Amino acid sequence: MVRSTHPINAPTYLRLRDQIRADIEDGCWRLGQHLTLHELSAHYQVSNVPVREALLQLQGDGMVDMRMNKGAVVRAVDARFIEEYFDVREALHTMLLAQACGRPEAREAAQGPQIEALVRAVEEAARDGRARELLAADETLQEELARWGGNAQALGMQASRGRLLEAVRRSRMALWASELDVLAVQDRAMVEAIRQADPVTAGEAMRRHVAAARTYMLRLLRLPELPARVEGASFAPGSTSSEAPDAD
Repeated sequence: MVRSTHPINAPTYLRLRDQIRADIEDGCWRLGQHLTLHELSAHYQVSNVPVREALLQLQGDGMVDMRMNKGAVVRAVDARFIEEYFDVREALHTMLLAQACGRPEAREAAQGPQIEALVRAVEEAARDGRARELLAADETLQEELARWGGNAQALGMQASRGRLLEAVRRSRMALWASELDVLAVQDRAMVEAIRQADPVTAGEAMRRHVAAARTYMLRLLRLPELPARVEGASFAPGSTSSEAPDAD
């Protein structure tokens, strides 16, 4: 099934963009892999035109680099990429937490059962040593806290690059490390700080959270990759299904 935020009658290139992005996360297309227009057209059973448009969209998101008349290369993730990503994440999320501390609606939401359930999901995964579940729950919680900052522009700045890190996580074994315990502790500290309208404590918790996440990702990067997936999810071309793949 195509994981797209767009309806089935949306332009093919938009739904194709979402599918390629999902397949990069899932490991169908590996980080650093060269993707030709012909290869993608045959794989998704569409013409080169929507493939090219989808790749241009993904280049704008920072997920691929286009090559003149040669398709694109999936962005590789190395230690420098991870360092720079988390430098930006710390600055952005510290700002968003400070803004959340100053918003009455955010402080009210921090008292609610929904956020408490998210915090407990992280804590339970930490207690049981379930790495993948903890990382997924932590990311959901962090996205919710960031939304409370009320800055839509900031929210979108790292989204695609975060998906590249997700591709790294999925391409390695589910490693447990002490940094994951830190994520759970600091998640709780951030929520408590918002409840108390304390941006200083929230910022310190975010700094520790980012430091732990950075160390964990660098640790994962040193692990060997798991075998690549053979193919991604199926794609329904929609109105362009009768188009035959054309030449590069």
